[in-house]
Amino acid sequence: ELENIDSFKGFQGSFEQTLRDWKKWYGTAEPEKEPLPGEWDTRLDTLQKLTIVRCIRPDRVTPAAAIWLNAWAMQQKLEPKFAEPPAFDIESVYDESTNVSPLIFVLSPGMDPTGLLRALSQTRNMNYQTISLGQGQAPKATKMLEDGSRQGFWAFLANCHLSIRWMPALEKLVEKLMDESPPHKNFRLWMSSDPTPAFPIALLQRCIKMTTEPPRGLKANMTRTLTNTTEEQFNRVREHAKYKKLFFSLVWFHALLLERRKFRQLGWNVPYDFNDSDFDICENILGMYLDEYPNEIPWEA
Repeated sequence: ELENIDSFKGFQGSFEQTLRDWKKWYGTAEPEKEPLPGEWDTRLDTLQKLTIVRCIRPDRVTPAAAIWLNAWAMQQKLEPKFAEPPAFDIESVYDESTNVSPLIFVLSPGMDPTGLLRALSQTRNMNYQTISLGQGQAPKATKMLEDGSRQGFWAFLANCHLSIRWMPALEKLVEKLMDESPPHKNFRLWMSSDPTPAFPIALLQRCIKMTTEPPRGLKANMTRTLTNTTEEQFNRVREHAKYKKLFFSLVWFHALLLERRKFRQLGWNVPYDFNDSDFDICENILGMYLDEYPNEIPWEA
């Protein structure tokens, strides 16, 4: 099909003649950043190169499209905010929700919404309860939803994909609580789940759906982590000057670990998805040690 476009005249013949070079380009980790074999790197513009990536390496279309978008934005002299994805704003999502519209986080690798939800509940002065679903948790989750709808606190059902058999019953329970007897005006039902075809379609359709792809690059990962840190959390440690230095180092190290995931288990015994919970635990330990041992910081280490 590309042969029918003037810019790609002779591409098929050139591809067949330089098959070894194209195979090497195909096997690279980030082919969208590598020069195209032969004359095609100088002959094609950024959008046409994106077409090549779409035909040969469709799995790299998204990062290739980001490169094209950044190049186009620079040509148009647009600000970076028009080319870079904004940080996830859970507060704006909450402002659009109602007590009869469940909210679901569609999880992606490295994403754990627990910290975001906890921070939001503190900001809005709301009580919330959470249950991580799994074997034997269905009765507890049912009671939590019924109590929350009456008393007006937030209910968070984490990891719904681990309790797929209970999902049809949850669908009926949500319909009963939100349609037959309207819940308390402050009630919110939050859920999280890995993508799964077994999730009830009707329940999914009535939910406000949220998903965030892992940021690409150290800068994007650090920006996301810093954005998710509240002012109260940042200022809670007494040794604030020391804490700022160590906190920034921890944010940088966490972003580095997230970027290393593209190498899978290289350098590790097993592959592991470092997520927001891991960062929160490390940050809490850092704050605790600074409060307890302010004069025993091993800076050399």
